This record gives sequence, structure tokens and C-alpha cells, in this order.
Amino acid sequence: MPIKIPSHARIVIVGGGAIGTSIAYHLVKAGETDVVVLEKNVITAGSTWHAAGLMGQLRSKVNLTRLMQYSAELCSKIGAETGQDVGWKNVGSLRLAASDARWEELKRAATAARSYGFDMELVGPDDVKRLFPLADTKDLRGATWIASDGHVDPYSLTHAYAKGARAGGARIVEGVTVTGFTIRDRRIIEVQTSDGNIGCDVVVNAAGLWARQCGELAGIDLPVTVLEHEYFVTDKSPLVPDDLPTLRDPDANFYVKPEPGAMAIGGWEKETRAAYGLGKLPMSFGQELFADDLDRISDVIEGAANRIPILGELGVRTVVNGPIPISADGEPVMGLAGNLDNFYIACGFTSGIAASGGAGRAMANWILEGDPGMDLWAFDLRRFGQPHTGLAYLRDSAIEAYSKYYAIAWPEEERSACRPLRRSPLYQTLADHGAVYGAKFGWERPNYFLKPGQQKPPLETFERAPNREVISREHRLVREGVALIDQSSFTKFEISGPGAFTYLQWLAAANLDRGTGAVIYTQLLNKRGGIEADLTIMRPRDDVFYVVTGSGFGTRDGNWIRSHMPRDRSVMMQDVTSAYGVINLCGPLSRKVLAKASEDDIDNEAFAYMTCRNIRIGWAPVMAARVTYVGELGWELHIPVEYMSYVYETLRTAGAEFGIANVGYKAISSLRMEKRYLYWGADITPDDTPFEAGLGFAVSLKKGDFHGRDALIKQQERGIQRKLVCFRLDDPLPVYGGEAMIASGRSIGMTTSGDYSHTTGASLVFGYLAGDDMALTEIDVEAFGRRSRAIRVERCIYDPTGERIRQ
Repeated sequence: MPIKIPSHARIVIVGGGAIGTSIAYHLVKAGETDVVVLEKNVITAGSTWHAAGLMGQLRSKVNLTRLMQYSAELCSKIGAETGQDVGWKNVGSLRLAASDARWEELKRAATAARSYGFDMELVGPDDVKRLFPLADTKDLRGATWIASDGHVDPYSLTHAYAKGARAGGARIVEGVTVTGFTIRDRRIIEVQTSDGNIGCDVVVNAAGLWARQCGELAGIDLPVTVLEHEYFVTDKSPLVPDDLPTLRDPDANFYVKPEPGAMAIGGWEKETRAAYGLGKLPMSFGQELFADDLDRISDVIEGAANRIPILGELGVRTVVNGPIPISADGEPVMGLAGNLDNFYIACGFTSGIAASGGAGRAMANWILEGDPGMDLWAFDLRRFGQPHTGLAYLRDSAIEAYSKYYAIAWPEEERSACRPLRRSPLYQTLADHGAVYGAKFGWERPNYFLKPGQQKPPLETFERAPNREVISREHRLVREGVALIDQSSFTKFEISGPGAFTYLQWLAAANLDRGTGAVIYTQLLNKRGGIEADLTIMRPRDDVFYVVTGSGFGTRDGNWIRSHMPRDRSVMMQDVTSAYGVINLCGPLSRKVLAKASEDDIDNEAFAYMTCRNIRIGWAPVMAARVTYVGELGWELHIPVEYMSYVYETLRTAGAEFGIANVGYKAISSLRMEKRYLYWGADITPDDTPFEAGLGFAVSLKKGDFHGRDALIKQQERGIQRKLVCFRLDDPLPVYGGEAMIASGRSIGMTTSGDYSHTTGASLVFGYLAGDDMALTEIDVEAFGRRSRAIRVERCIYDPTGERIRQ
């Protein structure tokens, strides 16, 4: 019997679906020929063979849209290249709005498309009837029309990827199951299979429905599960025109993919099930479907029949109830896994066909170049952590994400599944004080506080006005008085060891050589000078560095720090998030409160801005850092969790005469906008450098070599070609980030953040300008189809000299 597998391959890809074969295709396109794809059954046998094949391109982020655009573009030409017809039909797509709220959402999508330079139209009911004659349009407000969308045959597309990969030298081996991995020094050195072992340099988990099990073989629990997804195909009829566009009616919760003389119709039902109870398919599950369950999609059928009356005359030819992979938040999962240096993940794709081309190219870049070539934080594995990987959590969270796939994305809405999970020691105390909680990385965090009898502002709105009274009160409290903010959800690391200073001095862009007690704001950069992390490094002791970053960035930032650490054990790192709570004491009266509560000298001369010290608050030991994200005098108080309640009570008592009160995260958002304090993942990303973002003050080119320094020097030499600026709107439009920036009738980009400034009574936005546009002092900003003139703000709109934080 011939041997199926080689003894060694540089890159081994596990999984022969659309994603795995696309990665192989793009690797060989980039010149990497030593590639093996292992498929336990036959190509497409997982979820690919029963996928619907819709190719929608527009997403909420520009890079995600670019990824989908590339997929559609590839579908239009890969057939000719490989000789494998992929059934690409460029019929366009309609997304309908049957409610005022949905119409507002589509107008926001049109704004985003404008900012991307993506071709999408807002059309009326008559246009919908012309483009999709079978639709009943009497209750429609309008729709979006994307002429470049379409649909493809998933089976044929996957075989085209495979054919192209083979032509470039890759091997695709069917009928071979991966059974384990040999791991040494943070690397997989061998893939164990049912047909023998393969030595390797890189492994890619593109195992789709079985990605979870593949990860477990490497000792990693991945945040992916498997749900049931059902759709049906109608009988053929001459009443169904050829070349209908694809159609989505999110208000009725269904989609339509045209078939020759028929239609495939499905939706995202609210009561789907996790496969086999907990979402884990047995390895023996083959090219199979689950039992039909049309009752489960009765709302989908009813909605579709109301919109497309002819469905009442058509029979059902086929019902497909198949397994689909999905992550904890419904978005794909890509990147390096855990602490392994050569184990890449590409799984959890509920829209895997639409994403396959772009994901394949991004993963090939990641493997060969060290990064995907664009910021893909929305898909990055590191957005998850330990809270998200249990099977029960995944089941409940993924079902909610699945059920909301077509729900209106209200800007202020919070998810409800798997809550409350992580709670500060102050959770119940703050709830008793009127806290309305939101969730971040499993943490319950107070968004704002209601007074007794005060009604909760509505979440189902695009406007900020309903929240204005509540947020303004807390905003003014920080600007004029003194406030307490529970920020225990901060991620905290301790980094120590004889090599700690040398290592961190190389990793960070700022100069850390400022002595014991220093607090340093800095960025960690990639080799292109892009910002991989934005954080604070404190030095409470000479031999210990204390790193503080955002609640949702712990996995990402911790992975970045660990992956670059020297292997000689001269540097040690420990996650101490759960050991310390954090209370932010802030506002112009905060020193009066702290002086009353503490036996230590906290005057400006004794406790300067951007320093940290161990102090006592009452009887409790506290590490206090004089630093701010709200733009006022204040301290972050890092407190062992067993003292949290006591310290909070002591500060409340000390601050009673000064009107001290609680403040939540919604106020932080508006406060930081006024001070031009940036948010990683929106204002700054791996695609942006500190010089472009106006963070040159946090960079020390003189200190010597650091990661990313060469790229910054080159950028400085050739001149900055884009930069982040702030604009103040004349009209208080509801801005959140993602609005179009327009000058002289042309789109010049999109905003990165937006919020209402309660101090100035105006809406503020941040956004990047490039080239000659960097000189602009006035633009228009478009939000939900409405425009406002926007005037440039130099530096920041509040306390531009920073006197208040240093007083």
C-alpha cells in the first residue's frame, strides 16, 4: 500500500474545506511549495459542502470589507486560472429595511461604505421591485444595493483552491486523521496522524467543525463551537426568474440565494441548538446532516412567505440542517494559538465561503511575513481568553450571537448571555448605588449610575440624547468635583527578573529608564512601526515592572510580551489581574479626599504626576499611581482584592463633604475624547504608527534600539503621510466612529471614534487625514445620512496645556 503522507513538510494544514485549501492556494502563490493539506474525509466534507455560498462584501470595518472584496474578486477569476468553474454569479445583493430603525442602520452602512470608497447604493421600494420582482414591497422603507456581490458554488470553489494549490506544488491528502502533536520548546515539531507522523515547521488548524478537537491535541481550548443551521430549497418553477440578486430581509430574519428556477432560503433562528448538546461534533461525524426541523425555522418561513408571496405556490425540494462552526461572538478566529510559536488558527467561520479568499491570503501573509498585512483585530484569536473557552459558555454565547446575526446593532446595546461572570468585590455595593452594568471580557463594569426612581435610558436607539442627562451628570462630577470609578477589570501583569529592564526597554517605544516609582505611557510596536499595544508600565520597585492595559487586551498584549521574551529565563511574567482591584479616584477635589483618607503626603511636590508609590488608605496597603485617562487630577489605586471594600468605604466617608459619587465607563468615553486620549483598536491599530497618531511624545528614538525603531526612523525621514486629527461638529450628530469624512464632495476617510463633549456641548470625532488633506481645517461629517460641518481642533478641546492633571 503506498504511503499517503511525506515524512516532513514545512507547512501542514489540518482541514480540507474552503479555508484550508485557500490558505494552501495562497501559500503556493507566495512561493511556498512545501505544503501539505490533511483532510480526514474528503475535500469539502465538513461544513463547506452544504454552505449556501452567498458572497456579501460590506462589513463594519474597512479591513474586513477589503478581505471580503478580495474574496469576491478572486471568485471572478480563479475559474479561468485553474480550469475549475466555481459557479460565480455576479448578480448583486439587496438588504431590505422594513422599519425606520433598520433604515437608519442601512444609512449608517451607506456612510461606512462611502468612507471605505466601497460602491453601495441606497435604493427605494420601486428599485427593489425592479431588481427582485418577486418581492412584496408595500411596507419597505428602502434597501441597500451592492452590484458587485453575488453567490458561488462552495464545492466547486474549494476544488478550485485545491487545484491551484496542487499546481503550485502543494500536496492534498484525503482520508488521513490528525491524532496528536509532538511539542518541544513552544513549537510543534511533528504532526501525528492515522497514517504516520509528519515533521513540520508550521501547523495551521483550519479543521472547521473539528477545530476545537484539533486545538485540544495541542493543549489549547479554542473559543469555537458547532451549532445547527437550517435552510431549505424550493421546487423549481418557471415563475422564478433567472439571475435574481441575493436578498436579505433582516427585519423578517431571512436570506435568499437564487438557484436555477428556485430559491434557497434560510435565516438565523432564535432557538437553534448546539450540536450534540454542547457543540462538540464527534470525530466520526462525516458528510452528514441533522434531522429536518422546519418548526424551528417557522418564523423564517413565515417572514419569507410574507415578503415573497410566490413561496406559497412552491413546494420544498430539499431541507438542509447542517452543522456550522461559530465562535463565542460569532466572528471568525485567526492567528497564533496560545504560547505556541508555530500553531496558527483559522476557524469559526460562519460565513466561510465569503471570507475564504481574503482569509487565505491573510493567513499566508501571517505565516510567511509574521502578520496578516492588515489589522484584523475583529477576527484575532487574542480577543478571547480563559472566560470564553468552556463548552457551556461557548454554547450559550454562540447561540446568542447566532440569533442576533440579523438584529439591529444598537450602539449602546449589551449582550445578555453568560452574565454576570467576572465581578469586582464592589459589584453588589455599586449595584445598590444604582449601577447599570455592561460587560467587557467577561467582567461586569458599571456603565453609569441611576438615582433612586430614575428610569434607565433606552438602549434601542442610535441617538445619544436619551443618555445625555445621566452621562452629563457623571461627566461634570469628574470635571468639577471628585468621583470614584471601579476599574478592577484592568489587565495587570508583573514582569521581573534580572533581564526585565533590558527587555522592556527594547520592547517599548518610550524610555523606561526613569528610576523607581516611574509611570510610563508607551506603545509596543511591530516591525512596521504599527501599534500592537498601548499601555502603561509602572516601576513600583527597582526589580519589578507593573504593566496595566485594557480589560479586553490582556490576552493580546500578554501574548505579544511573552512571545518576544528572551528564552534564557532572565525575564518572568505573571498575570496578577485577579489579585488587585482598581479604584480610580479622580477630579479636582481628589487630593482633598485622598489627603483625608491617607496618612501619607500626597502633595504635588511629594507625589508628582506620572509616578507611583505604596501608601496607606486608612489601615489598608495600596499601590497608588498618579495617572489619568479622564484628564483631571487623580490616582489609580491598585488594591489587593481583600481590601477593596474597605478602601471604597473609607474613600466614600472621606469624600462625603466634597460630594463624592460613583461614575461609570460611559462618562470615561466622553472625558477621554475631550482630552484626545486614544483608544487602541479604534484610534490606533497595528496599521498606525505613533507619529501618525500624534504620539511622538511617547517615543524615544534617542534611547537606542527598540522593536519598530527602524521603521519609525524611515517614516520620519520620508515625512508623515497621514495623521490623526480631532474635529468639533457644528451639529450634535450621534457619532460613534465609522462616520464618513467628506471634503469638497469627496470621501477622505472615516472617523475612528466619536462621542458627545458634555463640557463644550458639541460632538467630537477623531479621524486620519492623508496627503494634501492633512492641511484641512474644515470638513463635513456624515452620520446616519445627516451631515454637519466640522472644524478642526488643534491638540485637544479641553485643557490643551495639561495644567489640570499636573496641579
